[in-house]
Amino acid sequence: MIDNDETRVAPAISQLRKVLFVDEPFAEALTLREKRSQYIWELLYRNFDADLLLLKNQSYINHPVATHKGYDKLYSLSLDASSELYPESYHILAEGQTERFANILDSKRFELIVFAGFGCLPLLRVAQKILPKCRFVMDVDSYPLPRLEAQWKANKRMDSVSILWAYTKQLVWDKLLLRRGVRFFFHNPEEARLICQAQKLSDDDCLTFQLPMEPLDSELPPTEIADNYILFGAQQPSESNMEAARFLVSEIYPRISKKLNEKDIKLILCGNKHLADLCGGRILHYNTDSQIADEEQVVRYSFPQLAQKAVMVLLPLSKTDTEDRIAHCASAGKALICSNKAIASWKIPENCYLAGDSPDELARHILKLLQHPREAVVLADNLRQYYLDNFREDGINKAVLDKLRYWIGDYDQ
Repeated sequence: MIDNDETRVAPAISQLRKVLFVDEPFAEALTLREKRSQYIWELLYRNFDADLLLLKNQSYINHPVATHKGYDKLYSLSLDASSELYPESYHILAEGQTERFANILDSKRFELIVFAGFGCLPLLRVAQKILPKCRFVMDVDSYPLPRLEAQWKANKRMDSVSILWAYTKQLVWDKLLLRRGVRFFFHNPEEARLICQAQKLSDDDCLTFQLPMEPLDSELPPTEIADNYILFGAQQPSESNMEAARFLVSEIYPRISKKLNEKDIKLILCGNKHLADLCGGRILHYNTDSQIADEEQVVRYSFPQLAQKAVMVLLPLSKTDTEDRIAHCASAGKALICSNKAIASWKIPENCYLAGDSPDELARHILKLLQHPREAVVLADNLRQYYLDNFREDGINKAVLDKLRYWIGDYDQ
């Protein structure tokens, strides 16, 4: 349980550079944000003199924060959940907490501060004023603006004013708070491209990396999962994911349904409850929604779980995959069939997947692999080997640490 404003668990190591990591509690490591935070934080406390600042939102009023480890000093600040003027994704400090944050920064004179996620932009602005010579790094696991813009463009109606307001707030505050002099870690190349173009960043200012590849048996699927199925995953309830699911059901499935019936193969759409409306017959829905209430008695599944038992993975996306579905497919050792756009920003060799954009082309790929399963095995092995070669933990660790040390450079406060 974490209640103290400051907790010291290890003596300061004077020869190491002084850094601070800022995020909401992440020890449980359930979401992508929490997993990236846990990974980055472990690198920081093992290689620097690292302090940790946890931002506690309203959900921590009635239950304790999971135990975190590795810090020299631990700080905590409270967040305000009532403000309507800022984007929902932002971490807004509660009354009096901005001054406390400024005092923490001024007292320690950090050489490097790593902020977890775009939500930390308001805190970045404070830190830039207090420590103008400090190096600042923001780890971007997701970029809200493109998603909000797409939602508004798809719903330009008078009754969608709340969508317009959310998009406008994000646009205005991002432009106001996102200034030059910040370095970035990115989770995927598509969001890296968007932000690098907007901020005119050079390659020296950013690093794109995925988390190290997890062991194949890290998540064993529930026994209730159906046998013999092709898998589509839509982990986020976005319009682009719904568009891909509708395209799959209405355009691709009719072209492969006869063969699926002959081989007794089902099609599983895994994702939030909205996908259930598209399902029926041999098309099944498996809910991955993390917001399911415990009392609903609904089994939750994850895309990595389902991928382990799938015949193959199908991703006919209209945008680059930004939800690690390709990586999970590689980890599970499954063949990947996808749209060209889904894989466009990823530098993956062509012998690792089959791609197409028309329903006829994608259907032909599916039928080909069902008819020649050995070819599916070769594709899956090539994809898995590519990820093993490029996403091993030791290589990613070195790339991240080299970048951090390069950015700190010859620090002079």
